[in-house]
Amino acid sequence: MAISGLHHLVLFCADTERSRGFYEALGFAYLRGYQGMHWFAVGDGELMLHPAEPGEKAGLPVIHFTTPDVDGLFAKVVAAGFQPLDHQNPGALMQAPIVRPWGDREFELADPDGHMLAFTQAA
Repeated sequence: MAISGLHHLVLFCADTERSRGFYEALGFAYLRGYQGMHWFAVGDGELMLHPAEPGEKAGLPVIHFTTPDVDGLFAKVVAAGFQPLDHQNPGALMQAPIVRPWGDREFELADPDGHMLAFTQAA
């Protein structure tokens, strides 16, 4: 049930193409892009630039941590009295980790200051 590392950090951007240029100019290694999203290598993890939704404030990150046992960590979080959320389905409470379209299984949790944390078991 350990958290074993940083999987990826998601930055919500007003203009992902402009942000891509910024990170490339800084020397970040570009990995791939898809539908306005861009990924860069950061050690064993990744930095993802994601388009901010209309009316959504750009710049608020979601931090994805990797775990080899997402189900065990989910059970531990719930037993501690925390309520996992699904950022892709606002207001929905999670009953179990879910499989994302890209294959990873994960759940999210807001910290006391509202920062979104995701716990991911890679596909």
